[in-house]
Amino acid sequence: MIAASQHGFYQRGTTGLHRADPRVKLLACLVLVVLVFAASNWLQLAAVGGGVAFALWLTAAQAGVLWRLVWMLRWLLLFTLLMHLLLSPGRTLWGTGWLSYDGLLTGLMVCVQMLLALSLSALLGITTATGDLIRAFDWLVTPLRWLGCRTREWQKLLVLTMDFIPAIQHEIRAVRDAASTRGESHGPMGGGGWSAWMQKFNGLLWRLFDRGDVIAHRLAAEEDAFVLPLPLAPLVPMALLDKVFFGIMALMIICYWLLG
Repeated sequence: MIAASQHGFYQRGTTGLHRADPRVKLLACLVLVVLVFAASNWLQLAAVGGGVAFALWLTAAQAGVLWRLVWMLRWLLLFTLLMHLLLSPGRTLWGTGWLSYDGLLTGLMVCVQMLLALSLSALLGITTATGDLIRAFDWLVTPLRWLGCRTREWQKLLVLTMDFIPAIQHEIRAVRDAASTRGESHGPMGGGGWSAWMQKFNGLLWRLFDRGDVIAHRLAAEEDAFVLPLPLAPLVPMALLDKVFFGIMALMIICYWLLG
């Protein structure tokens, strides 16, 4: 029987964010990510950043996942900053012709926007079980079902994607453990150089492809046994916690609008 996995970024907890309705959290995440990338100044980013900082404080015990994600993206953030610093037109730094002061400010804002969007997405994953996320997604796209869209098929694809995440995590851990046992470095040039690292990477990809084929064939053989999460209870009337969550969101949006 194929069912939704409960793995991924989810960390069990009893905070208000963990207990809030997944539909409220999903909508809040979508709205805030849009506001983050639509921000035109630092004050608007600070309005959203204050809410993110408060959420991180609530989930401090589980926030280690977020710091690991940020560390994994450090080179992307650095590359983004350098591209703006070196290639953007405008005022220059220290009288040079190749360091852009305006590019530095723009690059810093873009990096902060990326970090805030990543933080919001990670908080949603940390505080919401996979099954709840899938059910919230199904609720969100329900209007499209009335237009003839095959939203149930989308939900099945999402279940398969979520089920595949633990396989990726398992394979990556296996590669790291094997390298540590042999005393090899995790970097591209460690353990025999670039060609050896690429060979290991190709092996990892082929193992993931094989796992994907197994899941696809199992789905084809057990189509009738595919179990989707049960729908969520009606959102209205809202619980007290969700009303508080909604009120905080409304306050953040008002502050964002006033600072624009």
